[in-house]
Amino acid sequence: MKNYLKLMLVVLVATVGLTFQSCKSTSAGYQSSPVISRNVELDPIKADIKVDESKKLVGQSSATYLFGFRIKGDKEYADGISYSTYAGGAVISIRGIREHRIKSAAAYKALDGQDVDFMVHPTYTVKRKWFLIGTKYEISVSGYGAKYENFRTVPDTLRCCPDHVIGGGGLFGR
Repeated sequence: MKNYLKLMLVVLVATVGLTFQSCKSTSAGYQSSPVISRNVELDPIKADIKVDESKKLVGQSSATYLFGFRIKGDKEYADGISYSTYAGGAVISIRGIREHRIKSAAAYKALDGQDVDFMVHPTYTVKRKWFLIGTKYEISVSGYGAKYENFRTVPDTLRCCPDHVIGGGGLFGR
C-alpha cells in the first residue's frame, strides 16, 4: 500500500507539472520600407559574333544511375549552358537535373580544346535506357563554334534632342 501511495504521488506531481507547463512563442515586428532597385548601365559593351560554319563541334557524354545514384559518368562540365527543358532554378524533375548535367558534360567535350567562346545552335540527342534498378543516359551534342570580336562601348546619347545637340530643339530647345 505504501508503494501504491508513492506511485500515486509521483503520478499526481507529474500531472500537475505537465498541466501548468506552457509553450512560449516569440514574435518580433519590424518596420520596413520598399526600396526601388534600378539597373544602371554606363556605356554598355557590345561585340560582334563570328560563327565558324566550316566545321561542326561534336561532343558525347554518358552516365549510369543505379537506385538513383550516379555510379558512372563524366566529371567535367561546361558552365553557363541553358536549355529549354531546364527551368533555371525552378523546381524540375530528377530526370531533368540528370540530363542537364550530362548535357553540360557533352558541351564541355565539344568545346574543350577548340578556339571558340561558345556554341551556336546546339542540337542535343538524348537516349535513355531503363533497367530494373537503374537508368543509362547517352547524350550527344553538335553545333557551330563562335567567337566574340570587335568589343566596343556605345555611349548613351541624349534621348531628348532629335539632333543630339543640347539647345537644338526638343525638350531643352529655346
